[in-house]
Amino acid sequence: MARFENIHSARRDFLKHSVASSAALLVPSWLVAGDQKVAKRHDAASGETHKLGAAIKLAKDSLETLKKINDYEATFTKKEVVGKKLLQTEMSIKFREQPFSVYIKYLNPHAGREVIFVSGKNKGKLLAHGEGITSIIGTIKLTPDSKDALEENRYPITMFGMSNMVDTLVKQWEADEKHDDVVVKFFPNAKLDKVDCKVAESSFAKQVPHAKFHLTRLYIAKDSGLPVRVEQFGFPANGAQPPVIEEYTYSNIKTNVGFSDLDFDTGNKAYGF
Repeated sequence: MARFENIHSARRDFLKHSVASSAALLVPSWLVAGDQKVAKRHDAASGETHKLGAAIKLAKDSLETLKKINDYEATFTKKEVVGKKLLQTEMSIKFREQPFSVYIKYLNPHAGREVIFVSGKNKGKLLAHGEGITSIIGTIKLTPDSKDALEENRYPITMFGMSNMVDTLVKQWEADEKHDDVVVKFFPNAKLDKVDCKVAESSFAKQVPHAKFHLTRLYIAKDSGLPVRVEQFGFPANGAQPPVIEEYTYSNIKTNVGFSDLDFDTGNKAYGF
């Protein structure tokens, strides 16, 4: 009886801390400290004001670069506000464009947790298993946009990947472009850790109905042209620093690896399903 209660409790805990991964966007998060560090990394001679159309072009150019990439693996780190909590997760991921396929292995927290989603397979559900005692439950199936799947995620796994991250940002900027109170700056000599980047930044000085975020940044790696980070900050309260809302970062990226169906199959013996 005690063992049954432990398993039942583990299942509740596992579902509460859903394994569905956010998009990326992919598309985003902002830490106050992160904001300060980024500012220091920017070239002091840069930061000139531009029109938002230039930022949109930079984003769309990265989408063109991504069209040449069939699949990739990377370390994906996200920080995002879900409910009232700022959550941070680091994962090892595999991604394939066609058919849309995602494999995720959690590194921290929930090390060992795995998620697989393949468009058109498994009746449209993601497959996942927990770590530790929650692994007793075995593989569970969740609808990507269900309450359980979004318990720790702002976006469903169907929005995962660099293309979705940037596409979501482009739509945001195209809406912002209709207003004349958005300020746009470029930082052509920025760094993200050791990666040389070009950064486009948009901001609204005041909290107005059409402003979804106070500050937005897109990082494009100079060597590859890939979008390696999107950040979104909320409006600061009472003179405080702007709070991070979304931050999505791709690092250790390897492109056109040549993944097969087995890389997105629970039957893969290298996985823990």
